Amino acid sequence: WVAVGIPISFMGAFLVLDYNGQTINMISLFGFIMTLGILVDDAIIIGENIYSHYGRGKPPSVAVVDGLKEVGGPVVMAVSTTVVAFTPLLFIAGIMGKFIAVMPTAVITILVVSLGEALVILPAHLNFALIRTAAEAGGRVTWHRRIRNGIDRALRVTIDRYYSPLLNYVVRNRYFTLALGVGVLIISLGIVKGGYVPFVFMPKGESDWIIAEVNYPLGTPFHTTEETIGFLEKKAFALNAIFKDRTGGEEKLVTNTFALVGLIPRRDWKPPVHGGHAGEVWIELISSAKRPGLSVSSVINKWRELVGEIPGVDRLAFYTIEGGPAGNPVEIRLIGQDFSQLRQAADELKAELATYPGTFDITDDFKPGKVEQRIHIREGARSLGITMADIARQIRQAFYGEEALRIQRGRDDIKVMIRYAENERRSLSGIEQMRIRSADGREIPIETVAEISHGRAYSQIRRVDRKRVITVSSDIDESRANASRIVADLKAGFLPDLASRYPGIRYDLEGQEKRTRESLDSLKKGFSLALMGIFLLLATQFKSYIQPVIIMMAIPFGLIGAIAGHLVMGMQITMISIFGIVALSGIVVNDSLILIDFINRSSRSGTEIYEAVIQSGKVRFRPVLLTSITTVAGLFPLLLERSFQAQFLIPMAVSISFGLVAATVLTLLFVPSLYLIVRDVRSVFTGEPDGDGSKLPPSPGA
Repeated sequence: WVAVGIPISFMGAFLVLDYNGQTINMISLFGFIMTLGILVDDAIIIGENIYSHYGRGKPPSVAVVDGLKEVGGPVVMAVSTTVVAFTPLLFIAGIMGKFIAVMPTAVITILVVSLGEALVILPAHLNFALIRTAAEAGGRVTWHRRIRNGIDRALRVTIDRYYSPLLNYVVRNRYFTLALGVGVLIISLGIVKGGYVPFVFMPKGESDWIIAEVNYPLGTPFHTTEETIGFLEKKAFALNAIFKDRTGGEEKLVTNTFALVGLIPRRDWKPPVHGGHAGEVWIELISSAKRPGLSVSSVINKWRELVGEIPGVDRLAFYTIEGGPAGNPVEIRLIGQDFSQLRQAADELKAELATYPGTFDITDDFKPGKVEQRIHIREGARSLGITMADIARQIRQAFYGEEALRIQRGRDDIKVMIRYAENERRSLSGIEQMRIRSADGREIPIETVAEISHGRAYSQIRRVDRKRVITVSSDIDESRANASRIVADLKAGFLPDLASRYPGIRYDLEGQEKRTRESLDSLKKGFSLALMGIFLLLATQFKSYIQPVIIMMAIPFGLIGAIAGHLVMGMQITMISIFGIVALSGIVVNDSLILIDFINRSSRSGTEIYEAVIQSGKVRFRPVLLTSITTVAGLFPLLLERSFQAQFLIPMAVSISFGLVAATVLTLLFVPSLYLIVRDVRSVFTGEPDGDGSKLPPSPGA
């Protein structure tokens, strides 16, 4: 009956997503997968407590009412804190916020619907189930009852033989337990700071597509680019023979290729490139599941090695289709007015980037234009009656042509153009040998009235805030380098020095660094508000300012599990991982909230505080364990998923699942110890053994 809440909650989310014009896509589907275990937590807590009351000999209807009354309030608070924790993900700034917003929408809707189902529908179902259980009490023991009874006996043995002695030890040595927990937290943060678990905005997944882009200088003939594209395709198919043993020998690694010449479409917020000087090749690989151990990076490196250096190419870049809105790992924008300075500064920056191991495809977006002849009128030409307009018009007439007459041919007008012969128009000497006709009919050599020089024009001038900019970018090999560290190192030394050597030039960070900054800044604000909201909810529930702090201690300690999970799985911490840690903050407080509520109830009923802590821990062991197991079990299939679409979502699943495992241990052992430490401190300041007159057992660390 607890599991019935899953389809009911999902159907409620379908309605809300449809109303908002959203779809079942990779992101929203992950929200559904993630909540498979979370949405039954409240139902498990209610159902387990009702079953506990039924086990004391109460009639089913009485057990349902008493069990729901006892945990109804804390359950509402538990779901509310989870909803509040997911709320900041609705307001993430930048492209990442738009990318991820559908997931918290789905999760929040599912949690709200599941709460209503657990409070209204579930008790009626459980009443019916317990009546049937009571009727079958003396009957034949079915196979599923034997399994259920076996699990129940195993849990009781675990509680009595293992958990109870361990709980007694940690609460008697509560200060040692606190020091141990804080020490592990410091070590975990040190692992991240030391770079053993590096941070990247968005990891490179095992894509099934690789793209090679070719850019020649402007004016390069179309056939030159076409030949290069054909060469790239030929070398792509050569990969099949090289990696034949890595794909089982039966299937080809490269299944298809697709080429464009004259166009590179808009991609990753970059404008499209048009012209015969540009082209690209796509190659499709077999599914990553069919090439275990063969990373797409290895394929790219081998393809790049086979292609080698191509003479005359302005830019040749190889990359994969990313799973999310990532952008260039390193992207630095230089801003100024003097193009010569910008050009020199960009060259120095590219040279500096090349010194970092693991950087490749270093380029900038400044592209020189076609070779041109620049013509300036001489000072003495005006005395001959010749102006710059005369020179320009006559050059146009010579090379483009001047309309002499039109001939009617059927329905069409045929223009007759007068211009130089083709051999003269194809040679630069055609300009140098021209004669300019003056107003009085004289023909004067062009070199007499004009200066002719050679040069290149700008193909395009990029501006931001009316300032000229050149953007330098680089890709990185994530197995050898980390984009955040490279950017931090450049900001610490090279970039300030570059700005000081080129007055009038300043720099700005773009790409992954900019998107990371946008998302993190908005997430910090939202997370701070979420923590305040969680604290206010807990303070309202417990009518205390210190007990919410005890419960919220689970949040930083959930970080231990998240970091350990990334370390064990050999994964980098990504922006999605941080989203998972934020979401985890609302999940991990649930079990602590219910545990503290039970300790308070037991203490108010007159039970000695130490005994209240021990007994509440034993009573809550089963629901705490079950809620954690269901959540981790819901995410476990995603951890094993190898499809490209799931790769960038797996870090969030790692954060939540491993963080929840650590938080479960924290709830069962650390929270009781911290509860008694708070009572110790309060007894010191109040001068009383305890608020209710009960005495605490001595702690060796006190």
